[in-house]
Order: sequence, then structure tokens, then C-alpha cells
Amino acid sequence: MVSSALDMDLDELLQTLERLRDVCAEDPEYRQLRSALPGDWPL
Repeated sequence: MVSSALDMDLDELLQTLERLRDVCAEDPEYRQLRSALPGDWPL
């Protein structure tokens, strides 16, 4: 699991991903990478 590889618990990982989503929402590279994920991807 990703959280284990990063030595984080699941809640820490989810908070980090939410923060990145908020901070990087307008970044073209983030948007391109995000568009490669399925539409129902949790974050």
C-alpha cells in the first residue's frame, strides 16, 4: 500500500492527496496526470 511505502497512515496520505489537489488544481501537469485517472478515482 502506498501509505506503508511512505511510512504514513492512511489518514495522513489522504490529507496529503487532498492538499495537493487543492494546491495544484490549476497546474497543467497536475491536470494532465489527473485526467489519466478514472473519473471515479477517489481523489
